[in-house]
Amino acid sequence: MSIIIKNLGKTYDTLESEDKNYILKDVNLTLNKGEFFILLGPSGCGKSTLLNIIGGFIEKSEGILTIDKREIYKPSRERAMVFQHPDASLFPWLNVRENIEFGLKMKGLTKEERNEISDKYIKLVGLDMHREKYPSELSGGMKQRVQIARVLSNDPEILLMDEPFGALDAQTRGILQRELVRIWLETKKTIIFITHDIQEAILLGERIGVMSKSPNASIYKTYDVKLPHYRDVSSKEFNELYRRVQSNFDKEVKWIDSSELVI
Repeated sequence: MSIIIKNLGKTYDTLESEDKNYILKDVNLTLNKGEFFILLGPSGCGKSTLLNIIGGFIEKSEGILTIDKREIYKPSRERAMVFQHPDASLFPWLNVRENIEFGLKMKGLTKEERNEISDKYIKLVGLDMHREKYPSELSGGMKQRVQIARVLSNDPEILLMDEPFGALDAQTRGILQRELVRIWLETKKTIIFITHDIQEAILLGERIGVMSKSPNASIYKTYDVKLPHYRDVSSKEFNELYRRVQSNFDKEVKWIDSSELVI
């Protein structure tokens, strides 16, 4: 599904406001079906707001947002969100299989149909030995795998991922980054993935869109990542691209000198 965003803006001003204060302004982006796109930007720049607008959870204030030429106004099963904290989306009273099958049950699928689909995605995310466990018995990385499997089991066209590995330790994060690439290569879902980590962005994405600071945030620079998966962070090509992205990132994110802090 192609996604087209033109001159999109978002403000939370009331009708009585004389001047508009934009969180996002003049955001332009075109995504092709099956693309793995990274939204990279500093904390608080509006990345999550833009992702929620694409998901249909927040209304845009102006501009155009279409998916396959259809204007987007509300959530849809074709777009699924993966959150940073899986505890917010998993049901603690359901085990791994039951959590993954929840949406399928709501669709009215038979038990046999649900089992067949959940088996596929339990294996895909490497939880075959843990299907009867409850969320309280799982590590953070395993919970995130359950959330990804549940989203994939409902067969959305687009995955919206809001810093899904941000709360994990470095080792688990590295494992899930590789797993996500493997899943994407197998399924060819369209993925929009938010991060503020440049290395993660280059490890995962086909393209990287760098967002400016808020207010009036927009996508001011894009990079094509012409590196084959799986990527080597120590390679010359990887580090050359890292330095290019870092240079632009540093221009946008102005660090506060410690002498200016008031304690």
